[in-house]
Amino acid sequence: FRKSVEANMEMEEALDQAAELNTSFSNTSLSDQLKMIAKVISARENLGFSRQTFFVNFGGWDHHDEVLESQIEMLPVLDSALAEFSAALEELGVSDQVTTFTSSDFGRTLTSNGDGSDHAWGSNVMVMGGSVDGGKIFGNYPSLELNSDLMLPRGVLIPTTSTAEYFAELAMWFGVSQGDLF
Repeated sequence: FRKSVEANMEMEEALDQAAELNTSFSNTSLSDQLKMIAKVISARENLGFSRQTFFVNFGGWDHHDEVLESQIEMLPVLDSALAEFSAALEELGVSDQVTTFTSSDFGRTLTSNGDGSDHAWGSNVMVMGGSVDGGKIFGNYPSLELNSDLMLPRGVLIPTTSTAEYFAELAMWFGVSQGDLF
């Protein structure tokens, strides 16, 4: 318990000494989380950190129905928060040292269950950062035509790139050797 209290005090002191960011962030939970991460990154030297891993949660994507209406509200929040975070990383001069990525525990079916869609396998993820070879789709983007080669019954897509491949690339960026992946 004492070590936790001491670590908290050390973190507060380092954050108090960190320079204020000029980048402005929106007033959303996701932007608040990414702003705090940017602030911790700015204090990394005072904390003695060379590598850090952060997790944020932006829930509410389990849209069984009203997918388009829900995403119309949520995607701009995601877009703004990621753009603000990217600008803060540029301001700190660390954009080429930070990789931001999304992850989800499921995708969605392409067919309706009568009230929307169900959980499925295939989905999309995003990766951004100065070291990312971006602007590309990795894997084979499937045909959205019903009964295509990569579609199982009820509109379930078979992914062409596994989650293991995705996380292996991120692990190698983090310094894990290819031989240690399996």
